[in-house]
Amino acid sequence: MIIKKYEPRTQSDPRLAAGIRAEKQMAHYLDRHFGHLEDFLLLHDLRFEFAGEAAQIDHLVLHPYGAALIESKSVSSAVRINSLGEWERQNGRSWAGMPDPLLQVERQALLLKRLLESRTDELLEKLAGMVQTTFRNMALDRFAAISDGGKIQRARPDQAPGALKADAVPGAITDTVTRYRRGNSLLNWNLKEIMDTPRDFKRVELRRIARFLAAQHRPRSSRPTKTQRAGGDLVPCKYCASLDVGQPRRGRYGPYVVCNECGKNTSLRRPAL
Repeated sequence: MIIKKYEPRTQSDPRLAAGIRAEKQMAHYLDRHFGHLEDFLLLHDLRFEFAGEAAQIDHLVLHPYGAALIESKSVSSAVRINSLGEWERQNGRSWAGMPDPLLQVERQALLLKRLLESRTDELLEKLAGMVQTTFRNMALDRFAAISDGGKIQRARPDQAPGALKADAVPGAITDTVTRYRRGNSLLNWNLKEIMDTPRDFKRVELRRIARFLAAQHRPRSSRPTKTQRAGGDLVPCKYCASLDVGQPRRGRYGPYVVCNECGKNTSLRRPAL
């Protein structure tokens, strides 16, 4: 079921336009796979603020055991993950470092859980009307969705299992929920599986959570602010292309902004002519 649909938008900057295409592709796959199902609730392009921080979640899939968070990445060539777990993006014949999208989505997941825990008594039922249930054992599975036209190269086969081509993500979420359901079955006698299985949420709780999160959405201002200007042009993060940047700061090498999504710095200095 689609709670917050994907809203198409345009962007003249080529990097941002490529990112939008990747998000649109992932939204299409998720809507087609889960849009008709009552136990899977979809929220696209969700941005919320809590405790002085902001999180931008490209795609959120709520399910009976928690949520899957997906970070979309536009990759027309290839990304690779070295033996240290560092990510690099191919650009022609060269490679350049890039932020780890799974770490990005992990930070988003942590803020999401803090937000939900702050409203536990409003969102969750009480057992027998007396004992308050919690979000403590909520599943928060994280995925990095690479464009279908790109490739993922790993130093080891077991590295970053959450990094997948976009068309493979819905199936991976389904498999994960199936594993949780099997572990939660009354017929399961595997103690380890039982202990590793996250709590299950009632359908009414899931819908309450979904409506709450949709109401928390705070879109970025459509008008560029001084935090996004350099000579009148929008300045996206040069590492992840996000426009969610903080107030300008001045450092040793001149003015810069810090990206709220990946934490990297982007210079506001004009290039020399």
